[in-house]
Amino acid sequence: MHRILLLVSCLIYLVVGKAEVAMAEVQATQLFEFKNTFIENLHMLPDGRILLTTFGSGDLWALNPKASPATIRKVATLPGSTGLSGIASLGHGRYAVSGGEHSSFNFVNGSMRVYVVSMAAEDQEGKVADSIPVADTSMMNGMVSLHNRPYVVLCADSIGGRILRIDTHTRKASVAFADAALGPGSNTTVSLGANGLKVRGDYLYFTNSAQGTFARFPIDDYGRNTGPVEVIARLDNPASITYAYDDFAFDWKGNAYVALHSSAINKITSDGIQTTFAGGSTSSIFKEPTSVALANDGESIYVSTGGNETYGGQVIQVDIRETNI
Repeated sequence: MHRILLLVSCLIYLVVGKAEVAMAEVQATQLFEFKNTFIENLHMLPDGRILLTTFGSGDLWALNPKASPATIRKVATLPGSTGLSGIASLGHGRYAVSGGEHSSFNFVNGSMRVYVVSMAAEDQEGKVADSIPVADTSMMNGMVSLHNRPYVVLCADSIGGRILRIDTHTRKASVAFADAALGPGSNTTVSLGANGLKVRGDYLYFTNSAQGTFARFPIDDYGRNTGPVEVIARLDNPASITYAYDDFAFDWKGNAYVALHSSAINKITSDGIQTTFAGGSTSSIFKEPTSVALANDGESIYVSTGGNETYGGQVIQVDIRETNI
């Protein structure tokens, strides 16, 4: 698809009792659009390509955003899955990808697995090296590896209100910890609790779609929580199907860029100041943003979307250089 350059004039609003102020234009470029396919997650490769998971199949895709136009190719098919969700780097060119038999807003309980996919730099195709079953969950969502043990991944059980731990060396899956802050709570319209996951410093950060929170737990080297949850920011209205946090990414300064359904990317600073960074209720750029990844050079973010009635899932590049000061 040809590239579409979009200059977006957005309003920044400070969530907790602050006045609205104007923001400079944000440059966004649509790189790719799937046809009738929901993109769930994206992850940067060292060579600049972007791994993509979708809810349309068990296929893992790689997008080259530097080609003109951007090119995409299937790099692996993960057997036994009809939809894929989280991605995490295991180091040494290996990646963990969660998947299973996909249904609406969940997976068939007992069908979920963590696949280990080898993506050597000199090889454009991925190779499925292992498939680890994860019992007793119907929604493995965001996934992240531990810094000191990158072969161990943590995954959000969005419905069960738990953080799962999968050791890809021993092939053992267990519960790292459970907490009410991770579940959907009393929200009857949004069934997913903890969604995106990232480790930064000694903390596990997460979004909770149903509770409308961006929060963190302190964790140890094994991914066990060592203290209470700290809510950094929250939505200013109750979460709903059309108003909910999804996945997110940090920039090098510690600002989080959070996908917000149905049409925005919010920026949350380390001290909890939240603004609309790009898109918004009057914008037509993002069609259900689902995930965010920081480009390898730190100068832009990539946003994936689920699409809507007329658009398929998109990949959009957004410049963060002028606003990240």
